[in-house]
Amino acid sequence: LQTLITATMQQVDRLYLVNNGPEQTLSGLPSGPSSVEIIQQSSNRGIASGFNVGIRAARQAGYRYVLLLDQDSVPPSGMVSRYLDVLGTLAAAGTPVAAVGPRHTAPDSDYISSFVNFRWFRNVYRQGSAVKTQVAADFLISSGSFYALQTFEKVGLFNEELFIDHVDTEWCHRAKSHGYQLVGLWDVAMRHRVGERRVRLWFWGWRSQPIHKPFRLYFITRNSLLLYRMAHVPARWISGDLSRLLRLVVMNILFSARRFEAVCWFMLGLRDGLLKVSGPGPRQASQ
Repeated sequence: LQTLITATMQQVDRLYLVNNGPEQTLSGLPSGPSSVEIIQQSSNRGIASGFNVGIRAARQAGYRYVLLLDQDSVPPSGMVSRYLDVLGTLAAAGTPVAAVGPRHTAPDSDYISSFVNFRWFRNVYRQGSAVKTQVAADFLISSGSFYALQTFEKVGLFNEELFIDHVDTEWCHRAKSHGYQLVGLWDVAMRHRVGERRVRLWFWGWRSQPIHKPFRLYFITRNSLLLYRMAHVPARWISGDLSRLLRLVVMNILFSARRFEAVCWFMLGLRDGLLKVSGPGPRQASQ
């Protein structure tokens, strides 16, 4: 958290730290040109709620743009200024852009993310280059993404009923349904951890698979099933997500040190997804 604050506060006018859990004292915060404001939530209300609280605070304070970050991300120097340049250029060209975001690098491996385009029964992963730095995407991970606050007036805030997983997926689908575009920047690489670790495996091609804590299988499974029923979610994404979900669940169970626990969370997620249960889920899953 200290590293994130130091890297971020040099690039923004104000940093909102949404403490989305039990109250605790955050001492020893680094000082600098940016003001830091801690917003304490009464309980863990999920990442969507945490994002929305920060967005509302920024909007009330009169800011025009917002950068979203998880606690385990480290933005590179100059990221925000690069975002502002790109959004300004695209706005001048009349291109409606909902968000711009970086590619991601893992702190403990040589993994580098690509930008995703959804196709029938599969995803296409696109990379940029030193010449072609802007990549059209159908999805951006929320951490590291940059938004004009006026976009939320038309698209709406993040869906708090999803609690954690697929929060960014659902919002991206909603933004695209309103005619907005999403742009990934290949020349902006942000350090970000997805899952506890990654394994490399062959599944109709070599893939880098994130391995999550067992309880995350509940939200991943449940929320996929919830998204399948939403009118603004395209059928081509559903067709590809079914195989992605199967692969993710199988690999997370096989490589989990708590295999039986992972199976139980998956079964609970499958049950609640079929029953259209939303929100924080079982008490243990929200801790």
